[in-house]
Amino acid sequence: MTTQEDNLFLDAKANANPSTEQKPSSKRPNATLICVVCGDGALGYNFDAISCESCKAFFRRNALRPPDRLKCRGTGNCEITVENRKRCKRCRLEKCFKMGMRKEWILTDEEKQKKRNQLVEKHRLKHSQAPTTVHRHRRRIPANSRTENSNSDDDSASPQRTTNTIEETSLMTEVDWSKIHRIQTAYIEAMEYNQVFGVPLYPATHSIHTTLELIRVPTYLSSLRLITYLKKTEEFHLLDIDDRVTLVKHNLLAAVFMHIVLIYNPVADTYHEHNTQDPVFQGKDWVEILGEDFYHDITATVTKIIRIVEYDRVVVKILLLILVYIKGFCAYDLPNEPSLNNMFVAYNVQNIYLETLYKYCLHQYGSTKTIHLFTNLIGAFFSIQRLSIHLKDLTHDVIDASQLSPLMQSVLQLPDTSASRS
Repeated sequence: MTTQEDNLFLDAKANANPSTEQKPSSKRPNATLICVVCGDGALGYNFDAISCESCKAFFRRNALRPPDRLKCRGTGNCEITVENRKRCKRCRLEKCFKMGMRKEWILTDEEKQKKRNQLVEKHRLKHSQAPTTVHRHRRRIPANSRTENSNSDDDSASPQRTTNTIEETSLMTEVDWSKIHRIQTAYIEAMEYNQVFGVPLYPATHSIHTTLELIRVPTYLSSLRLITYLKKTEEFHLLDIDDRVTLVKHNLLAAVFMHIVLIYNPVADTYHEHNTQDPVFQGKDWVEILGEDFYHDITATVTKIIRIVEYDRVVVKILLLILVYIKGFCAYDLPNEPSLNNMFVAYNVQNIYLETLYKYCLHQYGSTKTIHLFTNLIGAFFSIQRLSIHLKDLTHDVIDASQLSPLMQSVLQLPDTSASRS
């Protein structure tokens, strides 16, 4: 599966300063965003990657075309820069995909028309209900300052952003965009660092037949990747070493359930990490293992969160970090869960991510939709908590801890009794 150590976080004291970990930096982030495709200036995320208006429009026009329709004029590895980005469409499109742009976020003509109709209807209702008295108009964002999600003509399937006031969008600074970019980068690197070996590559499916296999394969892989994701964020290294272990050990299983939001396809009922060669895991196998009621609870919760955030992966990646920093979130055994050595550091880090998420949502969707999103997510968090406790109880009933790696024993709070028996 992977050569990374099972006890990736349990041996934190011995690896407190590995060369692969990112250290907190006092350097100020770059003042502007850079397109990951061509290097031009960018305003924000388009199709799940920071890109300029030119590459955004190019991807929207070409991503759904058959690959053989575009021909490379060179050797198949053309360098894409601001100056030459129009020379080779084939290599430019391949770089768009390589940098994480997602063609499934491109709306069909029918979906775009539906969004237009919704906006027209919303506009009609607003004016039909407006008072006859003269009222002051709010300033609007200039059209050229909007990101991919800001207007009905865009093809992104991420949430439709309402037209926000200047006050709402001005909250997002260049430092904030840089922070989100670092979060995105940390997630991508974590997925790449923990690759799958020894099983058929995507798009082949990988059958799961027992609870033990479910924990050993997809749950284990997700756990490793999420731990690496945490380790690649600067804020994680602000924590006391023992506090890192406590938070990860007691909250990682909940993060695994939240991670499902990023890999679950509700239409096909399958699980696959985007932009990896992972095999596809099928929901029908999980039904046989977990039981129909529990599996339905999982998919209903995940689908609900998908609807709340409307496939905005940036939101989910920030939620993953926020969740880990909620002391005692999984509520496995609170009386015996260690206290944090420095609760205020964990609390401050959590607030950093909460503020970033709130400002990002205000920028993308406006205050009204942001309030609804946060309100709905509170209930979803409690659902995640319930699922985590249920899976822990289930594994305690059916799995021998000695059959699991030290990592999964810790995450599931399963004591290894093999040593005592011997």
